[in-house]
Amino acid sequence: MKKFWNWLKSPKSDFLLFILLLILINIAGNKTYKRWDLTQPKSYSISSASKDIVKNLDQPLSIRVFFDKNLPAQYNAISQYVSDFLEEYKAAANKNFTVTFVDVSKEENVQLARDFGLKQVQIQEIKNNEVGYKQSYMGLVITYGADVQVIDPITTSDGFEYRLTSAISKMIHTADSLAGLKANEKIKVTVYLSEPLKKMRISGIDQVEGIVSAAFKSVNKQAQDRLDYALVAPSSDEAQLISEHYGLRELYYTGADNSRQTALVGVVVEYDDKFETLPLGVEQTIFGTAVYGLDEVESNLNACIQALVSKPTQIGYIMGHQELPLDEEKYAANLDIAIRDSYQLVDIDLSETDIPTGINTIIINGPQMDYYEDELYKIDQFIMRGGNVMFFIDGVNTAGAGAYYNGGPQYSDNVSNLDRLLNKYGVQRNYDMVMDKNCFVNNNSQYGKLNYYWAPLIQKNQMAKNHPITKNLGYVTMLENGSLDVSAAESDPNVKVTVLARSSDQSWRSTDKNMVLNPITIVPPADETKYHSEIMAVLLEGNFNSAFDEAPVMYDEDGNEIETSDMIGSNYMASSKLPGKIFVAGSSYITTYQVFDAQGTTPIAMLIMNAIDYLNGNADLCEMRTKGLSLNTLTIKNAVAAKILQYFNQYGLTVLVAIAGFVVWRIRSRRRIRINRKYNPDDTRTITKEKPEAKKEDK
Repeated sequence: MKKFWNWLKSPKSDFLLFILLLILINIAGNKTYKRWDLTQPKSYSISSASKDIVKNLDQPLSIRVFFDKNLPAQYNAISQYVSDFLEEYKAAANKNFTVTFVDVSKEENVQLARDFGLKQVQIQEIKNNEVGYKQSYMGLVITYGADVQVIDPITTSDGFEYRLTSAISKMIHTADSLAGLKANEKIKVTVYLSEPLKKMRISGIDQVEGIVSAAFKSVNKQAQDRLDYALVAPSSDEAQLISEHYGLRELYYTGADNSRQTALVGVVVEYDDKFETLPLGVEQTIFGTAVYGLDEVESNLNACIQALVSKPTQIGYIMGHQELPLDEEKYAANLDIAIRDSYQLVDIDLSETDIPTGINTIIINGPQMDYYEDELYKIDQFIMRGGNVMFFIDGVNTAGAGAYYNGGPQYSDNVSNLDRLLNKYGVQRNYDMVMDKNCFVNNNSQYGKLNYYWAPLIQKNQMAKNHPITKNLGYVTMLENGSLDVSAAESDPNVKVTVLARSSDQSWRSTDKNMVLNPITIVPPADETKYHSEIMAVLLEGNFNSAFDEAPVMYDEDGNEIETSDMIGSNYMASSKLPGKIFVAGSSYITTYQVFDAQGTTPIAMLIMNAIDYLNGNADLCEMRTKGLSLNTLTIKNAVAAKILQYFNQYGLTVLVAIAGFVVWRIRSRRRIRINRKYNPDDTRTITKEKPEAKKEDK
């Protein structure tokens, strides 16, 4: 034992002790998982909302990851990103959360991926100086209880956390909703298939019943036998009524008496006076008539069930004043589609009804008509009760821009009595359109670069730096935006003002009623004093004062004043009882298809969706949606300077490291020579003839 202790104390044991220390550190590190995310938007860390969801799982949730190995560099980085993120989820979750990485090089696992409905992605691969293509799996499968959801394909890391957390949240909510159904309550799945269609030459028509039935059995098992199935063969008259009620597309054929008959093929899912229809029907192709939608019946059936049993947050969409409609693609339909997973837009006509209880946010989008007094009062008192409002109001009225006079379209000031409310809350709209030299540029084959001055490009430094709505956005493209003045709100101590977006210093306000939105005809002002940065979108938070001194007089349908009993007091509120939020943008065009896509992936779409989340108390979703999207865009316009910066970004770090290494090498070489001269001057292997400076130094 004495020899052992002596050996342990001696330098001979140092190496073994060092190895033992490394083993112990690795064991401790395996139990104590910790990473530091140094990126500004925390692109590699999950948010608190994601942590809360996986930390409170009450039944097993498993994730199977299907990623091919040896992917090209850009896709391999995505695979690593997904892997690292799932480790973050696992570290924050309880024991009910598991992650499995499936080896898709094995045939049985490939079949498993197919069974789950995963599809291979065709990716480009450069190998041996040749360009080729390969099919790869890049997706994951989530299982919670009996429910199965697929995220496929995962070809980008952008918004991955948002997609995953949203999917987990929906699965938990759907499972809870299904468990909450009464014993005699079931979700009804009805297949409508007219018998005459089976005799026609329609590709796939004979497979409809079998595919839907198989999908029903699979989904019903996941839903714990909460579904009911029915197959209906409607007559021609019944088909017409069913089509009108559910909106299914009618099919026509010639009957035995040469009359035109109606037929149907479709699937309807119903529950609690609500229904959803599967994207299933018949279409004409170059190869003939065929049934579409059979490939994704099970996933679509799951989506319909989720939409019916889940209760998304309702948002009021004010109608009745020529606001942008939600059911037309070129207007605000994409807005409705993009937020449908989390929110439900409900049409509200204030002339007929009050804002329903339970709605905390309303949207007023592009009104072209004035509001009645009682309608303004309803909006005002909604805000006084702590409600949130989003205003999208144009600075100029372009509804009549198609009418030409003297060769040009006519614009008018978009005057609205909504200004009575906005001015009281501290926001003044200017009847103009903001033009900006820093704008969207279109490369035209005939004219070269064309500046769309009416589509300002808002850079990162022109948005609120630390606000959740704009924090991780690199740029935003606005469209036909009027300017805003919020000086009155900024002077109100009870209101917090956040300017979300402003134009550049190279912008100006156009009030020309004969302007033509043509990049060739628009000429920026020569007078430099015309250029100012303008506010384009703003958020107000806090307690507001009412725009009404008292409740307005109410009238019945015949125009007679409605008398109020002396026993009933007024519910009028002169100031906010609860803090509210007001979002104001000087354009309704930013909610249209021109800049807002149905998937919600354009920058302005993300800003608006973030604003909706923030107003509804879901600020964490803003961070998840835009995580990894922050871009430090290059704002230098000089081509030479931009090229220099480009080369510096590509090769600058490598050159600096090489120079630093050379300097360190020279310093160490000189130091070694000085040490040898001092302590071993007779060593001819490294000592060379001394230079005069060196002799002088030695003396």
